[in-house]
Order: sequence, then structure tokens, then C-alpha cells
Amino acid sequence: MQPSEARTKPGHLKPFYPFAEMPPEYVIIASNFAKTMTVEHGAVIIGANSEDTNDYFLVKGALSVVDVYGTATRLVAGTPEALQPLPQLRPSGYEVRSDGIGTLIRIPQEVVKRVRAEAPEKDTALEDDATLDITQSREFFNDFKEELHLNRVRLPSLGPSAGRIHRLLSGPRISAGDLVTGVAADPAICAKLLKMANSSLFNHEDRIEDLNALVSRLGVYSTREIAACFAFRDVFKNTSSDLVDRLSAEVSQARQVSAMAAAVAEIGGVVDPSAASLAGLMHNVGVLPIFSYSMHNVAYAMNPDLVDRAVKKIARKTGVLLARKWRFSDAIVSSIEHSKDWSYDSADSGDLATIVLAAKYHCLLGRPGFKLLPKPHEVPAIATATGGVFDETTSLRILNRAKEWTRGAAAA
Repeated sequence: MQPSEARTKPGHLKPFYPFAEMPPEYVIIASNFAKTMTVEHGAVIIGANSEDTNDYFLVKGALSVVDVYGTATRLVAGTPEALQPLPQLRPSGYEVRSDGIGTLIRIPQEVVKRVRAEAPEKDTALEDDATLDITQSREFFNDFKEELHLNRVRLPSLGPSAGRIHRLLSGPRISAGDLVTGVAADPAICAKLLKMANSSLFNHEDRIEDLNALVSRLGVYSTREIAACFAFRDVFKNTSSDLVDRLSAEVSQARQVSAMAAAVAEIGGVVDPSAASLAGLMHNVGVLPIFSYSMHNVAYAMNPDLVDRAVKKIARKTGVLLARKWRFSDAIVSSIEHSKDWSYDSADSGDLATIVLAAKYHCLLGRPGFKLLPKPHEVPAIATATGGVFDETTSLRILNRAKEWTRGAAAA
């Protein structure tokens, strides 16, 4: 008789090694590939000399484990020994049978391997993080590269936007469109979801370039649960109001450039506006790790000017490094890399970097310092992104259409 199987809930997988040491979003992803099995007494879970490629975890009941020498041991659910995966070799050196009715979780070993590779290593103590000397841009960047290598980089979310996302996601019913709207409100949550969707966990060569594709790949359930995990875990807190205001300004710019990019793409008619919107939202993602570090560094927390200097000097470089490590698409990486280069000219109206630059230019119009911007005709991206027909009327269309995008997102 075949064992009955059901979908595994993340909470059922969390107690077991290695999932107990992982952030919840990785457990949620892993649970998508896991099955919960109910087995009868005497059922063979792992046959001797079998080539089973799964890991098994005992949730309820007991198992009889017999090695190649005929030595039998009994494994009982809930004991420390049962928190490890069942002994598994290929070919198996054990025969494992159910001793009574039992419940197990089965998950492919390849999935476990990929999740362990993608998940952050165990974090250092907060006190250790707080002693990191990142008062100089070079020292910060070296620390950042090390954290990035260890998969420990955290991107901060603002409390109000995290709360809004949490309320949106906690509703009884939520559609893929609702998720896209909610995620687009927070660049940090969006970037972390993008990292997971592009990771080796899904074994896809093509990289995600819009939020609809992101939700489709992760699934509505997983996107919702993971976004909820992020919504409050990495909230920007315990720091000065000056730094909160500065982060708010950066997040606001990301949202505005996102709306502007969608409008530019819509008017240009070459690029999908949703892809342009995502590139716009990510264009200044490099500022987020700088603010995250400031939460745990006294020098930065007490002197916001240090944050400003780091943003000006290395935010773009930080963003490019982060985007490449997290496997963002080449088009999004390029749009981050050229986000401050007004002379950039690809001569391709479908180039995301070109669209983001045109969007950013419109976003900065009317802001303090806008008179220092080059003239529109000195920015090749503006004419290229609009198909060579840029004029005051086109500019007004972009601004008005972006406002409609923004109002639509706010009303959702």
C-alpha cells in the first residue's frame, strides 16, 4: 500500500536540521518541494542498497533502522536524534521501516543542498556587528563584500511601508495582482524576493525581469509568506530620525523612478512597462545596505553625514555588486550601473538603463538642485527612450502618466 502524501507546511519542516538554522523564507521555499507522508506499520521507508535521492525526517511515530551488519536501532519522533535526516547513503547502508503508524517528511536531497547554499550562514552576535568600523567608505565596502560573500546582507524596510504590506498580505484572500502592488511598495522586500526567485533553488537559466514573473515563479502562497517574513524582520529601527528621513527619501525616489520608468516605457512602446517599473524600483538598491549597516554602527548612527558620503561614493558600486551576487538580470544590473551617468548612450530604445535614466531625470525635475542637471538635449537617454520624439509635450505626458501609476498603486 502506497503511503498517503500531502503538502508540507513550513512550520512542520522548521524544527529539523538544517532548516532550524535558516531564516523562515528559505524554509518556506524548501517546503514547496517537500511532501508529508503517512505510513503504515512495517512500511519500508528506505530499502537497503537503494539509490533513494531524498532526505526523510520523522515527524510522528517510530522507526526501526537496521544497518548492513543486522544491528537494529529504534528512532523515536521528538528525540534529538530524530531532528536529523534519516541516515542516508547511496546506495543505502540501512533498511528503515516504520514501527507502527508514522508520519515523515520527504524532500529531495538536491533541494536541501541548494537551500543550504543559498541561505545565510549563521549570523554573528549583534554586539560584534556593532563594533565594525565602517566610518570610512572603503572600510564599509570591504565589510559589505564580506557580508555579501557570506549571504548575510540585510536590506532595511521602513516601518510604515512594512506595516502596509503586512496588512495587505494578512487579508483572507489575495491575488497575484495584489501581491505585485504590495511588493512594489518596498524596494528592500522586492530585491530580496527577486534574489530568491533568481536563485539556484529554481534551476532556471532565465532571470526575472518583472514582478508578475516573480510571483509566478515563487507562487502566490510562497510570495505572500516570504514577503510577510520580510515585512517586519528587517525594519529600519533603533536609529536617529535624520537617518530615517534620509532612507525615506531614497525609498520615495525609488518608487517615483519606478512609476516614471513605467510611463516612459509605455510611451516608447518597446519595453514592457512592468519590466521598466521593476528596473526603476531597483535603480538605487545600493543605498539600502548602507542604511542597514548604520543601524548597528554608532559612528554612522550619530553622524548622518557619513551615510550621505557613503551613498555618494559607493552606493552605485554596492548596488551593482549586490545585483550580480543575487543574480539579477543583466538588464537590471546595467540600469543600476548607469543610474548616475547622464552621458550614457546605448542608442537602443529598448535598453532598460536608458529608460531608467530618462525616468530618473524626470523624477529630479523641480527638486532642490535640479538646475545643476544637464539640459534635456544633453542627456541621450531621454530622446532614445522616447523614440527620438522628446519635447515638452512628451515630458508632460510622462509626468501625468506616472502620477496615474502612482495613484493606482496607492489605491490598491
